[in-house]
Amino acid sequence: MWEKDIPTLQQVFPRPFTAALLKGRGNYVCRFKLREARQQLKLPGLEDDLANLVKRLDEIPTGDVEDLRLPKRLRDAVTSGSHDCLRNDCPDFISCYYERAKLRAEEADIAVVNHALLAYNLVSPFLAPRPVVVVDEAHELERYTVHALCLGMEYATVPQFVNDTVVLRHAADDLRQEAIRLNHSLFTQLAERPSERERRWAVQGELQEGLALADRISRIHETLLRAYPPVPVSDDEDEEGSAENAQHQARITWAVELANTARELAEEPPPDHVRYCEADLSVLGPGSVVLCREPIQVAGFLQEALFDPVKRVICTGATLAAAGSTDSSPFGYFRRQTGAPGEPARAVECVLGSPFDYARQALLYTPNGLVPQYGAGEEEYVLSLGREIWRLLKASRGRAFVLCTSSRRMNELYNLISPHLDYTCYCQGDGLARAELLELFQNDLARDGGAGAVLFATKSFWEGVDIPGAALSLVIIDKLPFFPHRDPVVQYRQQAISDRGGRPFDEMTLPEAILALKQGVGRLIRTETDRGVIAILDSRINTKRYGQQIVASLPRARRTRRIGDARRFFAAEGV
Repeated sequence: MWEKDIPTLQQVFPRPFTAALLKGRGNYVCRFKLREARQQLKLPGLEDDLANLVKRLDEIPTGDVEDLRLPKRLRDAVTSGSHDCLRNDCPDFISCYYERAKLRAEEADIAVVNHALLAYNLVSPFLAPRPVVVVDEAHELERYTVHALCLGMEYATVPQFVNDTVVLRHAADDLRQEAIRLNHSLFTQLAERPSERERRWAVQGELQEGLALADRISRIHETLLRAYPPVPVSDDEDEEGSAENAQHQARITWAVELANTARELAEEPPPDHVRYCEADLSVLGPGSVVLCREPIQVAGFLQEALFDPVKRVICTGATLAAAGSTDSSPFGYFRRQTGAPGEPARAVECVLGSPFDYARQALLYTPNGLVPQYGAGEEEYVLSLGREIWRLLKASRGRAFVLCTSSRRMNELYNLISPHLDYTCYCQGDGLARAELLELFQNDLARDGGAGAVLFATKSFWEGVDIPGAALSLVIIDKLPFFPHRDPVVQYRQQAISDRGGRPFDEMTLPEAILALKQGVGRLIRTETDRGVIAILDSRINTKRYGQQIVASLPRARRTRRIGDARRFFAAEGV
């Protein structure tokens, strides 16, 4: 939107208008942290990088780390988070890149923010209300609002807090050590997940170690309060003393927030919330776990915070409607999840047809014989799935996305198939950022023979990816994207529907799968000249009752169950 739509609109709009882009605080260089990093030079080899960064800031005055293309190591050293930002007390506040960006957004006719910032602004407003809010890709509104309202704490947070230089200077060693011990004990217990494959699991009961941890952090907070200000305040206070006091005040605020978070997470959650652990399966021990608590639904919150007070809210997106829904309106599921009004007096609904000729441009391939299996039959199923994907990739000469519903399946398929292909293969999570992977993939199209790369990826590549042209001519989806049935958040939401007499599959599971599938399928045809194959390798779409609803929700492409038709499609006209 920012790079294409806004400039186009400025050219055709009858009167001039201003627009500003605002990102989160961590997306901008912090002048205070940059100066500290240059003074401390704790990281070997960082001196030249920092000196080069100072020069480049003259060329890119926004301080945007993405525009500056900062590597993670350097980015971590020169950006601030919510806990170490000194805000109004910072000596660099007036020249702060983030604050300047926020001011530009306040003054602009149009302020462009991402879904995360929009959601956080609804929870804790930092931008003035606007009379009109446009939410593009509005299917993401619920997810980001849940995230903004979610409480979370990871194992590393407490050690980071108690080992902060301000806390080290003022809090007693035995109090800090007690906090470390309780934190380790708490997360060691939480890390005992029900099975090795569980990524998320519910946490029941009151957590005594968590309550004790909150108490110790509160005592540290009291110590920090008694020690404030560390530098006597005077009219001619120097900049260094002012910065030290500001850092101390920031740690006082952090202590309050951390103690409250630990206490709320340790208490039995309210009935409309779910508490769970989420694990990074690639890491062992207590450091792999994050303890979370989130609301089961946010429709009421969004209704009060967004739809009721704002004069006009425009929600757009290619995947807001679910065909075959149990509601009278195709937007019924979206309204239930977000609290958007549905009364004719308050809401206008419109479903526009696609500008693309899918019947001519695309083929939908849904083969038989591929029903997802787990347990005893899983190994044979994965081999069959891999063979089918290999046949499709050979027919398309690469130029494909293999979109998977889990990281485990993505890695299995990549390891199984990539050694047997002559095309460059990329896999999400191999150390490259999303933007870098997409750039490499798009530029890999060979001039001779028309072969191209293959990208194995998961959820983050199902949406927000735009690769027009022949570089992407095949989108493979490994299975229908139904919720993991053992996920505690899913179970709580399903139970809430059942408790009011509803049908969880029809009212939640199926609509969510349809909307996710439409996003994945939508990666293929991006212009009027694109051509390609959509392959959904889950035979339940052919045999189950809900399969017809799913197909009815997808673009009206020609459909086949025969691999030969896919081969002929690619052979025709040199596709």
